[in-house]
Amino acid sequence: MVEVILLERVEKLGQMGQVVKVRPGFARNYLLPQKKALRATKENLAYFEKQRSQLEAQNLARRSEAALADTVAMS
Repeated sequence: MVEVILLERVEKLGQMGQVVKVRPGFARNYLLPQKKALRATKENLAYFEKQRSQLEAQNLARRSEAALADTVAMS
């Protein structure tokens, strides 16, 4: 198992900021390339804490864009 820090909410895995254990293939093939997680190293934990508010704002913007797109699609 590999520990990663989630950069956004991942369904059935956890919330942004959580350190979770996942299988190496899931981290390598999905979470890391999609920029949904970072490996849980001391350096990355420090980086995440510095960038947390910026990441939260980006995630909020993505969610509002998706909600707007859903609203437009339903019209």
